[in-house]
Amino acid sequence: MRAREKTSELLPAPGPRHLTPLFLLFTYFLLATPLSLFSVSGLYEVRELKPGVFLWMPEDVLDVEGDPQYGRAANAGFVLTAEGVMVINTANSPFHGREILYEIRKRTEQPVRYVVNTDAHGDLMLGNEVFVEQQATIIATAGAQAEMRTYRVNLAQRLREDENWRLQARMRGIHPTPAEQGFDTEMRVTMGGEEIRLIRLSGGHSAGDAVVHLPRAKVIFLGHLFENGFFPRLAASDVHRWIGILKQVESWDVEVFVPAHGVAGGKKELAGFRQFLEWLVNEVRTRIQEGKSLNDVKRELNLTETYRWSARELAVRDVEEVYEQLMREQPSAPVAPGSAPANPEGQPATPP
Repeated sequence: MRAREKTSELLPAPGPRHLTPLFLLFTYFLLATPLSLFSVSGLYEVRELKPGVFLWMPEDVLDVEGDPQYGRAANAGFVLTAEGVMVINTANSPFHGREILYEIRKRTEQPVRYVVNTDAHGDLMLGNEVFVEQQATIIATAGAQAEMRTYRVNLAQRLREDENWRLQARMRGIHPTPAEQGFDTEMRVTMGGEEIRLIRLSGGHSAGDAVVHLPRAKVIFLGHLFENGFFPRLAASDVHRWIGILKQVESWDVEVFVPAHGVAGGKKELAGFRQFLEWLVNEVRTRIQEGKSLNDVKRELNLTETYRWSARELAVRDVEEVYEQLMREQPSAPVAPGSAPANPEGQPATPP
């Protein structure tokens, strides 16, 4: 042991002449490369959909920080005007929320006046706290507000029951922040000459869904009502009403439809997602009518082979949710796929 210690003492101190050419090249690259490359490379992309209307789109990865129930960050958007900024959803953690704010600040110094959460799921709202510091007003439907408060209570219970401290470690520094202002059916915001319409379209995906419609730009942010190339989260959804809502929105004068996950699309992509829901309902219903069990249906309907989409972990659960919903329905009054009313109760049939 002493010989080894003595040998180490005889080694020369590291210096520039001991650095390999490869190390020197790497060091030069670090010093010469703009930091902005590292802020976006492999993490997210920002696209300008129309003048002043931006999509923040994260890479499809599962984060190691934050609530594991919402490990995949959702899309966010921001609208720049001469009088301020509106942010649409804030992703699944304040870390991503700060990325969104960083991209806003690269483009404008106007204050962030509003944040809109299109529903209460954590992948859309756990970055809200970043914009509290900006003194923004956080808005959602009244139903989503209630769901956010329930989520915060349930999260506190989960943290108390976290014996291995894993959830505490993941949620360290994250403070779920519900929307402070709610609306029932519709809310209009005019800012910098831009009219922005918040419209409640709930009862399909969740009890608190809203969309953000920009009539002049012909852009609509649909949140979880639309997934483009991703399997949806169907828990507690009414898939028939969801299909009806999508048919309703397809008739609107809109060119760009922004999903919760995936790239923005047109009416073709929106119709494709609606057709997936219709197909899934048809396939499950047919097997129920044949007397097949849930296990039989799951074995026969391999969604990940039929649809090569992301969020593959949700595919089996989607089959389970549709099966359970159809089994709850009255056999004497079957509901055909897509037969939900075009004007769900209490919601506008066309953009106001």
